[in-house]
Amino acid sequence: MSHTFPMKTQEQILRELSQIREAIVRIAGTPELPPEEQFSEASLDKVALELKKLSIKRGEWIDDRDLSRYFKGICNGGRFIRETFGFNDFFKKGKSYYYRKSSIIRLSQELKSRNVDLARYMELKESEAKFQEKISAVAAANKKQKKKPPFQLSDSLKDITTEDFHPAVEIVEAELSKLGEQFTNENLSKYIDVYGGHAMMKFRYPFSGFAEKEIKSKCRRWCDQYNMACDALSKLSGKGKKFTPPEDPNAYEL
Repeated sequence: MSHTFPMKTQEQILRELSQIREAIVRIAGTPELPPEEQFSEASLDKVALELKKLSIKRGEWIDDRDLSRYFKGICNGGRFIRETFGFNDFFKKGKSYYYRKSSIIRLSQELKSRNVDLARYMELKESEAKFQEKISAVAAANKKQKKKPPFQLSDSLKDITTEDFHPAVEIVEAELSKLGEQFTNENLSKYIDVYGGHAMMKFRYPFSGFAEKEIKSKCRRWCDQYNMACDALSKLSGKGKKFTPPEDPNAYEL
């Protein structure tokens, strides 16, 4: 059975519009102003802010402290999310940032579908940045040495030259192959994560304190050698190293 509803009269529509207008004015707190100023840009901004406050109370927006509910193990990850993923569904109030919960959930689901642990990805980017800082520091130190103040040279000092050492690509590849064998034979997958051309130790607080110093020292040395070899291979051949640990966990057994 179908039902028909009476059409609203023009008078009813105008009355409802007037009620909506009065509600907005009350929220904005501008009933005492002349009608032409009640809907100024500042008043509308105030309304938008009040609505956002209400949305926060209803749980539609979450702050940095709530992000750990959706990304396991992260702490103060808001800035990383904004800058790394271009996340723009947020607003700032004072010193606090508020993120739309539905968009955060979508981001969390997308990362999960790609098998990405955000906390580990943040550690990876930090480790890569620190490694590049080391390289840059060495390059800056060498550059600074070339710009020393005026000097004195004896007339006999001449004809002493050399060329930068560039190992053959095969030597670097052999070193990487050797490191790969060590990784498998010594079961280093228990202690090291390899992400393409960059390796990181798995030790995290508070469990890092229970690992033997010899093991941590060996793993740190392996990571440094691997990262250095990958960087050298990239500079020599322009190609990155793709390291794929065995899928079968039993392959690591000694």
